[in-house]
Amino acid sequence: MFNYNPPGLNTSPEERKYLWILELIWWLISLVLLAAVMYPILSEVEKYPFAGLNMVIILLFFHYFRHVAFLKYSALRMFFWSKFFLALITVPLLFVIVGQFGYFQTFMDEHSMSEIMPDLSYNQQVSLNRFIKIQMVFFFTAAVISGGLFVLRMMVSMWIQVNEKGF
Repeated sequence: MFNYNPPGLNTSPEERKYLWILELIWWLISLVLLAAVMYPILSEVEKYPFAGLNMVIILLFFHYFRHVAFLKYSALRMFFWSKFFLALITVPLLFVIVGQFGYFQTFMDEHSMSEIMPDLSYNQQVSLNRFIKIQMVFFFTAAVISGGLFVLRMMVSMWIQVNEKGF
């Protein structure tokens, strides 16, 4: 049976405690960001069909980006196999997200978002429709780019850990 144990990172118990506290703070910040972006949509549109996709894309972007930029301050840096499996599932996850975003684009081309918000005035519909398109395209693009960088960052981090050079 395959049994590989990469070298540890020599993190003290106090450092581990602070990394987990930082992890909790990062999750709270991401949930606040998620609420700030989704509130205008969910407060005006009763049945937004892309709410789940939109939330997943926002969270993926935020967490991929923070792990690429701030892995040193993440609890993930301590777990070799977690980095391996997260990097491994990121590629198929990004393919699924791209496919789902294609459904969003098709819906926008064929139907328009105005169909799901008939109670709003024309100006409100135009404004909210524009907001939905811009934020979905922005967060989708950012999630795909940061997801690709995340895979590369995890590979570099694992290589460094295996060669006992630190995080």
